[in-house]
This record gives sequence, structure tokens and C-alpha cells, in this order.
Amino acid sequence: MRFIEYRGDRISKLSLGTVQFGLDYGIANRSGQPNQKNVNKIIEYVYKNEINCFDTAQAYGNSEEVLGRAIGDKSELFIISKLKSDIFKKDANKSVELSLKNLNLTSLYALLLHDSELLFNWSEEYAVAVEELKKSQKIKYFGVSIYDNRDFELALENRHIEFIQIPFNIFDQRAITERWLQRAKKYNKLIFIRSIFLQGLFFMEESKLPKNLEKAKKPLKVFIEYAKNQNMSRGELALSFVDSVATESLLLFGCDNLEQAQENINSYNQLKKLDTEIINEITKSFKNIDEQIYNPTKW
Repeated sequence: MRFIEYRGDRISKLSLGTVQFGLDYGIANRSGQPNQKNVNKIIEYVYKNEINCFDTAQAYGNSEEVLGRAIGDKSELFIISKLKSDIFKKDANKSVELSLKNLNLTSLYALLLHDSELLFNWSEEYAVAVEELKKSQKIKYFGVSIYDNRDFELALENRHIEFIQIPFNIFDQRAITERWLQRAKKYNKLIFIRSIFLQGLFFMEESKLPKNLEKAKKPLKVFIEYAKNQNMSRGELALSFVDSVATESLLLFGCDNLEQAQENINSYNQLKKLDTEIINEITKSFKNIDEQIYNPTKW
């Protein structure tokens, strides 16, 4: 496993997202929400394989509780959870305490806003709430999950934001075109990347795409051909592209079952780093993808 250093902490670059533990999630998900027994097996496996960072949220059904039971007394973990802006605004302290209770923790490594709504009307009241959470050691860092460049600009300017979770994949290249990675590094803000597999779209067959994703047929076909030409699986190509570009960022992956967790980790540990020529070629080939394809909120 590879690791990144952030302010003295050694965090596994590959981090586990747990939305599937609390919801039926992902366009390609056919197995549904795993039960507690299977989640325990997944957590045990990834922990033994040196993954020490986990992402969850109160909005992910009972994901926090399921994860909390699964991690038990495992040590040296970095747990990140998220709250929607309206919940944070109502009572941040009470909501964080609920997350801590669900997860059986005394402190979160980071608390992220699940949306950027609060950033557009940021006030001293919210700043004080963040500082009080840190002072009471209920959270170590604060951040936000962003969806577009306006969100990113606000996150960059806000001195209380230390983590920025962004979408980034072969079809969604705003991290490259808007230079999110370089700009965040300049401000010493940690980038946490989600949607590497575009909620499973990269694993689907063109013929089985739903009607609302008809536009994705052509780019998906080109993507599949790229994977074949590189002698890589689709997952390997999708992961390698992001890993090769975002060398100092956390990469979030999810799984519906133990087999997927094993496959993802094995693929990552043996991942072929793409050279600059291939990265540039892929970037050029998929630079004008329609937002209706790369933005799941438009599906």
C-alpha cells in the first residue's frame, strides 16, 4: 500500500468509502447493501492490507453505525464523516456527537460539509462552531465536498477548510482543467478524490446503459478500447489515470462485497503508472465530455 503524509500523519492513499454499507448505491451495483457480517469481513481485509482511512456520512443510511461496529477497537485509523450544511447550521456539536456515538469514537479525523451551501453564506458563527469542535477534540480537521469550480474557489479562500473532496475521473477532468490539485497544494489543503469509477459507469456495457445515459455510449466505447490497448482492466485504467495525475491526494474507492475489495486492492498494489504521453492522450480524448455524462446529479 502507498501512503501520503499530511501534517505529520501517514494516511493510506487508497481509502475506503462506505456509502454502500448504508445504502443501495452505484449504477452498476447488482448485489445491494452488504449485511454486517460481510462488512466486518471487508473491514478486516482492508485493515490487514494497510488501509487506514475510511469515509462515511450521516446521509449514508446506517453506514456510520455499521462501520463503527466493524472497526471495533482497531487502532490508528483516520475516520472522515460528513454533514449536510443545513444540519451543521442547526447544531454542529450535537450532530458530531451523534456521529461519534454511531462510530464508537471520541474524535473524527475530519468532518466535511456534504455540500458547499454554507460556504456561500459563511459567517463568524460557523467559524466559531468549527473552532469549538477542534478545541473539544471532537474533530481534528474540517473540510467540504465540492461539486463545481465555484465551490472549489470558496473552499480555497476559506481558512477553516483544510480538506477538499472533489470528483475526478477520466470523464470528469475539471481537476486538471481548473488546476484544483496544484492550487490546493499551494494552500496546504488535502485533496480527497471521489467518483474515480463514476459510480460504476466505467464497468457497464454500452448496450446495457439506461436511456438517461444514451450519450455515454460513445465515450464508454472509446474508454473500453483504451483499456484493451493498454492491456489493463477498466478499473485499472480508471484508477491508474487518477493515481498518476493526483500523486499527493487520497483516492476513495467503494465496494459492495469482499471480492470487490480484494480486486481493488490487488489492482492498486500492482498498478501500472501511466507515462506522461498516455496521460496526455487520454486527457485529450475525453476533455469535452458532456456534463450530463460525468455529473451523476444530472442522471
